[in-house]
Amino acid sequence: MLTVEESITINKPRMEVWEFMTDPDNVPVYSSNVIEYELVSGGKQEVGRICRGAVKVAGRRLELTDEMVEVETGRTGKLVSKDATIPYTLSLHYEDEGEGTTLTWHQEMESLKGFFKFADPIVLKLYARDVRSNLEKAKTILEA
Repeated sequence: MLTVEESITINKPRMEVWEFMTDPDNVPVYSSNVIEYELVSGGKQEVGRICRGAVKVAGRRLELTDEMVEVETGRTGKLVSKDATIPYTLSLHYEDEGEGTTLTWHQEMESLKGFFKFADPIVLKLYARDVRSNLEKAKTILEA
């Protein structure tokens, strides 16, 4: 199993960060590697919601459909791929940090099985850099 975990502290209240990050409409706003992402069914921040989209990783377009399988309002959310080029789970955790919020992105993926020209560790490093950049962009947007 391959894992990417990144954390960032955002100088906004936890609920404000949670609402922004769990709204599917905002995913393309803060994620530079997301080409498409749309709500297909369910409520935006509810268990069972389904989203469909595409991301670009290491120059390759990857299609995906994911489902929100766990939600603890203001604290955590977990997405699981239902149909994706590379199966994954993504958990976002929110913790109070003074007057701000520490947001932790934890994503697990199966082996990339030679899908890319590069070895798994190289692609993972490139993707982790994208995740870090996306979290920094979310921080900039939220703190503006």
